Amino acid sequence: MDRPSSSLESRRAERALAENRRAEKSSMKTRIWTGVIGLPLLIFILYTGGFILVVGVSILAFVGTMEYTRAINKMIRPKMNVVLMIILTVMLMVTIKLDYYFLMPVLLVAFIIIFCYEILSGNAGIERGSATLMGLIYVPIMFGHLFLFETVNKGPYYMWLIFVIAFTTDTAAYFIGKSIGNRKIAPLISPKKTIAGSVGGVVVAALSTILYGTILSSYFSFVLPWYLYLVVGVFGSIAGQCGDLTASMIKRKAKIKDFGTILPGHGGILDRFDSILFIIPLIYIFAKLTIGIA
Repeated sequence: MDRPSSSLESRRAERALAENRRAEKSSMKTRIWTGVIGLPLLIFILYTGGFILVVGVSILAFVGTMEYTRAINKMIRPKMNVVLMIILTVMLMVTIKLDYYFLMPVLLVAFIIIFCYEILSGNAGIERGSATLMGLIYVPIMFGHLFLFETVNKGPYYMWLIFVIAFTTDTAAYFIGKSIGNRKIAPLISPKKTIAGSVGGVVVAALSTILYGTILSSYFSFVLPWYLYLVVGVFGSIAGQCGDLTASMIKRKAKIKDFGTILPGHGGILDRFDSILFIIPLIYIFAKLTIGIA
């Protein structure tokens, strides 16, 4: 009696495994096609700069803010006010674009507005106000720092560095972790991410950053010491992985798989730019510190 039952369970397990593999292959194809279409568009926006960059970054910030708000509203009551988030997002993005030095005072004004709203709405807790403030820092302020690279000498070279670190880290971590990774780096947040993948991502990102610097010095007269590229590659990769895990933390708490569906195979804007968001301000600081060297 046990043998037929065992055989049936085995066949079911095999079919389930085969279906999972087919689904994974299909998802990978979708991700690749989205990348084929989206990467040239991203390159065009970053290369063109100016008005096109402002529009592109603003769209990313607004969509990302809406994705964040929807996710947080699955966790808390009362829910975040979407209109308030839009108003404050516009206020911060405009400030960053027009005069970055006013960002901190404007952020403090946003803080005051948020908690005045909480008090006047009769809310006795700080969860919604805290989540609103976090969202403003996490999405529009992080994205808004992309505007600032146009104010830095040879800023586009620094801006491209963000994506070199992010993409090489993600790619290396995925394939190395899948091949040799066993021990998980944060099993309660992202069960599939491994220590081997994380370390591999840092190493490959650092080497890729040095290679990027070599190309810049050879063909574009942009010269920085190789060890600076090594340092920024390592810390940028670590920051990017922390950004990835932060997004995973929010999604796990909200009990959602993706922030959105705007990018087929990737999810939402925050699913694709989660690591990039944490790298952007780091590279801007790197640019400001090395502006007189390059």
